[in-house]
Amino acid sequence: MTWMSALGPWQWLLLGLIPPLIILLYFLKLRRTPLEVPSTYLWTKTIEDLHVNSIWQKLRNSLLLILQLLVVLFLMLSLLRPGCQGDQLEGEHFIFMIDNSASMSATDLPSRTRLEDAKDQIRNMIDRMESDDKGMLISFSNASRVLQSYTKNKSQLKKRLNEIEQSERTTDIREALLAASALANPGRTSSREDARDFQVAEAIEAQLHIFSDGSFPNVDDFSLGNLQAEYHPIGGYETVNNVGITAFSISNDVNLTGKMQAFAQFTNAGLDDRTVNVTLYVDDEVTDARSEVAVSGQGNRAIDFDLTALVANLDTTAKIKLVIEEEDDFMLDNVAYNVVNPPRLAKVLIVTDQNPFLRMGMETERSQKVADISFESRSFLEKSDYEQNAALGLYDLVIYDQCSPKAMPECNTLFFNDKPKSEEWTLSEPLFPTRILDANTTHPVMNSLNLTKLRIANSRTIKGPKATMTLLESTAGPIMAIAPRGGFEDCVVGFPLVEYAESGELIYNTDWGSKLSFPIFLQNVLEVLAGGSRFQAMKTSKPGDLVKIRTPIPTEEVRVTGPGGVNETIKQDRDNVFVFTKSDLSGIYDVDDAKDDLAVKKFAVNLMDVAESRLAVSEKLEIGFEEIQGTEGRVPARNEYWTWLALVALAILLIEWLVYNRRVFI
Repeated sequence: MTWMSALGPWQWLLLGLIPPLIILLYFLKLRRTPLEVPSTYLWTKTIEDLHVNSIWQKLRNSLLLILQLLVVLFLMLSLLRPGCQGDQLEGEHFIFMIDNSASMSATDLPSRTRLEDAKDQIRNMIDRMESDDKGMLISFSNASRVLQSYTKNKSQLKKRLNEIEQSERTTDIREALLAASALANPGRTSSREDARDFQVAEAIEAQLHIFSDGSFPNVDDFSLGNLQAEYHPIGGYETVNNVGITAFSISNDVNLTGKMQAFAQFTNAGLDDRTVNVTLYVDDEVTDARSEVAVSGQGNRAIDFDLTALVANLDTTAKIKLVIEEEDDFMLDNVAYNVVNPPRLAKVLIVTDQNPFLRMGMETERSQKVADISFESRSFLEKSDYEQNAALGLYDLVIYDQCSPKAMPECNTLFFNDKPKSEEWTLSEPLFPTRILDANTTHPVMNSLNLTKLRIANSRTIKGPKATMTLLESTAGPIMAIAPRGGFEDCVVGFPLVEYAESGELIYNTDWGSKLSFPIFLQNVLEVLAGGSRFQAMKTSKPGDLVKIRTPIPTEEVRVTGPGGVNETIKQDRDNVFVFTKSDLSGIYDVDDAKDDLAVKKFAVNLMDVAESRLAVSEKLEIGFEEIQGTEGRVPARNEYWTWLALVALAILLIEWLVYNRRVFI
C-alpha cells in the first residue's frame, strides 16, 4: 500500500481544523427566544436541549457527531490517495514517444487499436510519475511532433495524449529521436578567438520510453547519449489477419500496345494462405471483379486488369479505385486509388535553322500522336510572342539547336551544341575526334538506345550543376548530360547534328541522324521531358508527401479538395508549380482553378507500403550501435483506492442527513 498526498502542508493544516470545529459546535449553548407554550411536554424537551448544549457539561453520545466525523475522516483518507502500484519509475525526466503511423491502426488486439493500447500504457505511466517528475510527449510517423514539452502537470500531459490522432503515414523514427536528443544531448560551440568550447545548454539525463510496433528501419549513425531508452512493443504477437494492396499502377504505353492495363500487388501478412475478393471501380462503377484471389502466407500475388475499353470513351479524368472486400486487422491498405487523365498533346517548340534530322525525327506518325510540334528559326527567340509564352509556361518542352535564350523558359529544355545561360553550365572547346566510352541506358531518355557505334566528329565536354547526371560519355568526358532546374529538367547535348557553313551549306557532324536510335531518342524526349502521351496515368503519392502540381494552363491560384474535408487554396510557387502539403489521407484529390472554378486535374494518395501492411511487431530496436530489447507485457499500472473512500464518505453523509431529518420531525 502506498500513499500519494493530493494536498500541501498548509492545506492539510486547514483540513485538520475541521474535526475540532465540529466537536466544538456540539458544546455550544443554543441561544433561543423565550416563548410561552401551552404544553409541559414542550417545556421538558426545551430543558433537555439546553442541558445538552451546556458548554462545560460532559459531551453526550451523539450519532450525528460520529457520522460527521466519519465523513471528514474518509475524505481525508481519500485525499491521501492510497493505492497499490508496480515498479517505481526511475529518474526525473521522462520522454514518452508514441507511434501514430498507419500500422498503429491495426485491430489485432482485443477490442482496441494499437494506438489506443499505447495511449493507455502511457497514461498509466504518467500516473506513476512523482509530483516533481517532468514528462514530455512526442508523436511520430514519417514526421515527428513535440506535443508537450517538459512539464510537471500530469493533467496537461494526459490532455495532449488524448489529442493524438491516428495517421495514415508511414513510419520513420529518426526525426523524433533527433527531437528528443536535442534536449538530452545539447551541442557544443567554440569561439574562434580561442580553442575552448562551451556547452550550449545543460545536458539532461532522460528516460526515453518508445511505444511502437517497430515497423521502421534501423536507425544507423545515431547516438542516444544521455537518453536511457526503453522499448514497449505494441501489437499482438499471434498471427495477424491482413491482406493488403502494396502496389497499384496503370500502364502508360497505350501508344505502343494499344492497350491500357492496371497492375496490382497483394501482400499477405499472415502465416496462413488466404483468398480475397477484389473489385475494380472506374468513376464509382464496377468495371472488373475477381473472386477468391489466392495469396500465400507471408507472400505476394500480382494480377492485372484490362482497361482498354476506357481508352475509347475517356474525355475527362477517370478515377480508378481497387478494393479488397473482406475486413481484416488493417483496413487502411484494403483500398488503393489512381487516376487517368484524358488525351492531351504536349506543346513542343523546336528552335532551329534548316536541321533536317530534327525535322524528319519529329514528323513521324508516332511523334505527331503525342505532341503538337512547331518549328521556328533562331530569330524567333527575339520576338515578344516567344518571351511571353515561355514565361507563362505555355510550352512543355523547348528544343534549342545551337542557340540559347536570354532567360530560361518555364518548362523542360533540350540543347544541341549549346547550354543554358547559367554559370553552373560550362562547355569545353570543340575536341576532335570523339570516341564513345559509355552510355547511361538506365535513364528514361536513353531507353532502348545503342550508341556505342555512334560516329561524332567534333564534340564538347559538359560540366553541369550539382545533381547532373551523365547520359553519354566520351573518352574526354561527358558529352550529354541532364540536370534539374527547380521543377524542370535541362538536357544538354555537347555536339551539333549539323554545322552551318558561311555559304549556307550544311556540314554533317555525326551520323546519328541516319540511325534508328535517333528517332527513338526524340520519342523518349517527347514522352519524358514533354510529358507527351495520349493518356497520362498520374504517379501516386504517399500520405504526408509534398505534392507538386503543374497545371496545363497557367493560373495564379488553384484549389485542392480531398478526403477528410480538405479544401485549400494554393498560390503559385516558382517554376509555375503549386506545392500541396496536406496530403495526409488516402484518396482522390481534385485540383480546380480557384478563380474560374474549372477542373484542372486530379491526383491520388495511397499508403501502399509493405512494411506497414506486414503488421509485424519487432521484439527489439537497433538505434546506432545499441540494441534495445522490448519489455514484455503491459506497463504495470497503479491501482487507486481513493475513489472508493470518497464513495464511502458520500454514503455516510447521506446517512447523516437521513438521521438528522428523522430527529427533526419526531
